[in-house]
Amino acid sequence: MITPDDEDVDSYFAMDAHTMGRLFFTMSTCLTIAGLYFAAHPHYLDETWNSNRTHWVIENYKVWPNGSMYYEWEEKDGTVFVGGLGPWFNRLLNGEWRYDYGNSFWNYCRPRDPPRKEWMTSILRSMNHLVIVQVFFRSAVLLTMTHSLFQCMLINFISKANHSPKLERIIGFPLVTVEFVHNLCLFVVSCLQYEQDSHLIQFSRISMILLTITTVLKLIFVAVIQTNHLLQVVCVLIASAVILSHNTALEEFDNFLIDTHCDSMTYPSVAIAQLVYFLAFFITGYLQYQCLYGIRVVTCSTQEEIDHRKRFCEEPIDLISS
Repeated sequence: MITPDDEDVDSYFAMDAHTMGRLFFTMSTCLTIAGLYFAAHPHYLDETWNSNRTHWVIENYKVWPNGSMYYEWEEKDGTVFVGGLGPWFNRLLNGEWRYDYGNSFWNYCRPRDPPRKEWMTSILRSMNHLVIVQVFFRSAVLLTMTHSLFQCMLINFISKANHSPKLERIIGFPLVTVEFVHNLCLFVVSCLQYEQDSHLIQFSRISMILLTITTVLKLIFVAVIQTNHLLQVVCVLIASAVILSHNTALEEFDNFLIDTHCDSMTYPSVAIAQLVYFLAFFITGYLQYQCLYGIRVVTCSTQEEIDHRKRFCEEPIDLISS
């Protein structure tokens, strides 16, 4: 039997860091795969808000003497409705379409017939055209944001105990910093929509550049920690692939902002470059929590808590004297 003193000393909360990491990694992977599934389906947007009336207005709008545009619409009861047309109407006159995104129809794209060479879908375009794609990716990022930082802190602690001081300096504080910047960039890329967040969209391009840098650094850190030489080679190869894919992925982002088409079609090289990033995210996430195999996070009782239980939970209370 354990004595009361032993029970007090051994009272703690224990968590298997490897199991928790696997749980978060599995949930994030499932959400990411769901987002990729919907993004992989080719889609062609159409003007979904009152299309017939909008086309009629484009063909029958009028101009006031001061240059402002308006239209007159006759209702079924014979009343005439006069509506003003703002600067947004110029985009419709230039041939752009307006489509729904979430609860807003103030989103514009340019229709086209995709060339035959563009037969794969762009994840970036799908994420900015379809809400369901962005929701899955955003959920995957937000779900693991805090836990991934916690994992890096644990890896930092393990490196201090099991590795040389030089290695500690390499994968210690920089690892946590890189993870923070990496998560922040993922958040910006996955959460901003080019029309709804047009005043912030300039940060997306910066985030794409930093995302490449932090992804490569994470792969290097994971390779340094690994003892399996084959996994180290895999990390180096994927890091090289990310570097080679950067210009293609960034060019696709720039082209998307300059000429936003109403379809998700793109060249195979662009789709493959984007998938390389997702492969890097998967590898780093998997190997990162694998580094915590056999690690348990324990929260022990403090001396104040032990004294409190001894006084109020174990000793009989004299109600008469009190």
